Amino acid sequence: MSTEKNDQGTPETPSLVKIVNPPAPQLTYSEVAHPHAKGIIYNGTMKPSIADNYKSEGYNFCIRSLNAPTTQSSPTAKGSGPITIPLTAQETNRITGANDKHGYGLALMPLYHQDASKIGTGTGQTAPSDITTSVLNLLSEAAIPIGTTVWLQLTSTESGSGSDQIQAVEQQIFQSGYSVGILGDEVQQQQQTNGRVLESTYTPFGQSSSNTQIRTIAIGDNAGSYPIYWAIQ
Repeated sequence: MSTEKNDQGTPETPSLVKIVNPPAPQLTYSEVAHPHAKGIIYNGTMKPSIADNYKSEGYNFCIRSLNAPTTQSSPTAKGSGPITIPLTAQETNRITGANDKHGYGLALMPLYHQDASKIGTGTGQTAPSDITTSVLNLLSEAAIPIGTTVWLQLTSTESGSGSDQIQAVEQQIFQSGYSVGILGDEVQQQQQTNGRVLESTYTPFGQSSSNTQIRTIAIGDNAGSYPIYWAIQ
């Protein structure tokens, strides 16, 4: 906006300058994941050094935990201890952003940890609808686009516990517009593979200086009726 004076020295009405073709904002969208792509699972804030290190080894996607605790120190607390570092929209944009836009150039999928034995309506359990609400709130805060595969990392000390309740959580997330994948007990060294889970050895690969654990994982053929979708820019 500019202000000019007329011949009498009186300021004229400011003139507005129209911006022509402003740059469009970069939005993350969902697309079918590439078959046989390699990725990492991480429960802390993704940093350039981590992204660059794994990209140089041929990894091209990240599964970022939404609610898993990490032992890195909290900036607002003394000492160190288990804290949860939520995935934010800013981090989603940084992870999926192109290299020339100061991003990491990685595809992204979210991961939610849940003890299967604690899903239900009994004492000490959480109803499927409440778990779904928690998942959807975290996805919204992280700006995860509709259609992206949301992974449920099921942990339980009891075999087969809460199978009907787990299906209820899956269905509710699916009805909200996301696809859903299931990872088995994280103690397992081999995951069963079908159209909705990853083909993986799921063994520890590396550990950062802040003690956040990094695991590697790979996508299979990604064919069939329920392909895996990841978020990308």
